Amino acid sequence: MKWLLDKAALLLAAIACAGAAWGLIHYSGEWFYLLLFVLAFAGLFADNQRLRTRLKELGVDPSRRARR
Repeated sequence: MKWLLDKAALLLAAIACAGAAWGLIHYSGEWFYLLLFVLAFAGLFADNQRLRTRLKELGVDPSRRARR
């Protein structure tokens, strides 16, 4: 019976994500691509900062280029 509840929760989450995606595309209109680009760029920047911090914690200089 638990698998039925899991499947229903997964279906509900998928419907919620699809509704949120439709709302974002519908209400942002022509600004959608710019908004998507800015969000993706911000996410990449944040991840890069997180990885640089982790490298510093491990004692590696993140600004040094790797030798080939």
